[in-house]
Amino acid sequence: MCEVDTITKIANSLGVPPGEVKLNSEKIITRTNNSKTVSGFATILNTLAQESESEIARNSTASREISADVYQWIEFAVLYAAPGSKDKHVSQQLLRDFNKLFSTKSYLVGYFITLADLAIFYSIYNLVKSLSPVDKENYLNLSRWFDHLQQRPEIRQGGNVLNFTTIYLHGWATGTHI
Repeated sequence: MCEVDTITKIANSLGVPPGEVKLNSEKIITRTNNSKTVSGFATILNTLAQESESEIARNSTASREISADVYQWIEFAVLYAAPGSKDKHVSQQLLRDFNKLFSTKSYLVGYFITLADLAIFYSIYNLVKSLSPVDKENYLNLSRWFDHLQQRPEIRQGGNVLNFTTIYLHGWATGTHI
């Protein structure tokens, strides 16, 4: 995951200015906005959520429990999902695990989209993009979640919509979202 690009995309999704996002001399992601600098991916996302008035930010901080769950998923995205999506064997396990998880859930935390969903979405974007239509059919639940998120303009941000339309996908993974 290109952390700089991901933070910029998440800031745009939340409707806040990304500020100056870069890797410092120690290769730690930092964000400077209005002379205030914060470091670390999870800390930056937390700061963005505090600055935002978006639905996603409110959902992500609705309670202490939700905030803790969101934080854990953000850490998972940075430490496991992003690097794992570049490894052939780890990526297959990631896809299987997410597919199983989304067989009973519409979102990672609670019943609404949060920063956790954005962090995972952007961390596995290129992996999902590389899947063939048959591969996407093997991960119906993950495909449903991913397609649902990419349909939101603030998440897609003018990018191309990945194609999940096949007869099998369309007929079997028509999950509903609250």
